[in-house]
Amino acid sequence: MQNDENYYKMANMLYQKHEYEEALKYYKKALNHSKTSDNRIDEAHAYLNIGNVYLELKNYHESLKNYHKSYKIYKKQKNREGEGYSLTGMGINHEILEDHEQARNYYEKAITKFQSINDTERTGIVHSLIANTYQSQGDWEDAIVDYQKSNQIFHESGDEQRLTEIKTITNNIKTKREKYKLSRPEITSLIIYLLALITAESTILFHQISFGLSLEAVILFALLIHSSLTKSTNLSILLRSMMALPIIRIIGLSIPLLQIPTLYWFPIIAIPLFATSYTIIKAQGLNRRNVGLIWGNLPLQLLIASTGILLGCIEYTILQPKPLIPVLNLETLIFASIILIISTGFAEELLFRGILQKNSQNVLGPLYGLLYTALLFTALHIGWNSIYDLIFVFIVGLFYGIAFYKTKSILGTTLSHGISNTFLFLIVPFYAPLLYSIIHSLYL
Repeated sequence: MQNDENYYKMANMLYQKHEYEEALKYYKKALNHSKTSDNRIDEAHAYLNIGNVYLELKNYHESLKNYHKSYKIYKKQKNREGEGYSLTGMGINHEILEDHEQARNYYEKAITKFQSINDTERTGIVHSLIANTYQSQGDWEDAIVDYQKSNQIFHESGDEQRLTEIKTITNNIKTKREKYKLSRPEITSLIIYLLALITAESTILFHQISFGLSLEAVILFALLIHSSLTKSTNLSILLRSMMALPIIRIIGLSIPLLQIPTLYWFPIIAIPLFATSYTIIKAQGLNRRNVGLIWGNLPLQLLIASTGILLGCIEYTILQPKPLIPVLNLETLIFASIILIISTGFAEELLFRGILQKNSQNVLGPLYGLLYTALLFTALHIGWNSIYDLIFVFIVGLFYGIAFYKTKSILGTTLSHGISNTFLFLIVPFYAPLLYSIIHSLYL
């Protein structure tokens, strides 16, 4: 035991002097000694320190190997702190190797370990490491979110030094984001894509379906080629995520829907929408928090959800669609509303708010990114052939966009969207004619 302590003391002293090769020799001696004494925790400590040394020596393969060994032992011994440190080390290695998605995966796991032992300081540090991976990728919106989390933790713990550092970094990101300007050709291209989508949707509306589908295909290939040629990483990501819009329309119009009740069109069209969103999420290395799949402030989310009742009633006065169900009873209403909440609320909010808005704001900034997403959202509603509905949808798109930007959750907007369509297509159509007849009789 004494030899073990002496080895560690000498190794730590050499490590602090940046004499890493010599420190490595003593850590390995400590490792061998812990193995002979069958002290598993000391063995894990040795592997962890050896991983740290190899990290400094930029031997990332050996560093990762030793971190993994330490993690396995810590896990068997149920040493949460050790697990957290090992996972953090793995994350740092992957971050240096620019494997940001894998780095964040390890960092997220490390946070859960540190939270389980109430190590708020380490939790805040790892949040800042996650933020740094986003910052390296130019994903400013998610970087700010994680820096704000670490900022809150350091504020609560009273760590003024780290609090000042995080605030400085966050302010620098905001300044950089505000100064970031797309070139005129890039801005023009985004406007052209929006106008092209509007043209394609309008063409389909006026029953030129073959020509409209051809335009959607041209837009799809243009986005694909442009995203591969642009030097801007954030613009490339935005263009790739916009490819979902023509894909959805092409698939939706290619499915023979004539013999299927209108209610079931929604889940059929939602299938490629979900598939496309999932593909984008995996390709970008996003997690559920990045796309708003969190509870957020639950009372606030429920308040946002409740707006769906009013929005559905307002939109009915504009479109006055026929009901999607033959009779209104509790069983049919519940079944049909679940279909609409999942197929329209969840599917569309995941794509437009969780993916497109975030990517648009990384390119265009918070305000113009929000406006651009709302316009894309409006463009896909041209098929209703109502200028009043387009104005209404644009306003709703702005409202949902602001709600997501402020809360970072799509729970409220998903429920509001789904409830709105429930009232629009399922409930109000049964009661509106009766209400209109009563109002009409009162004025006769």
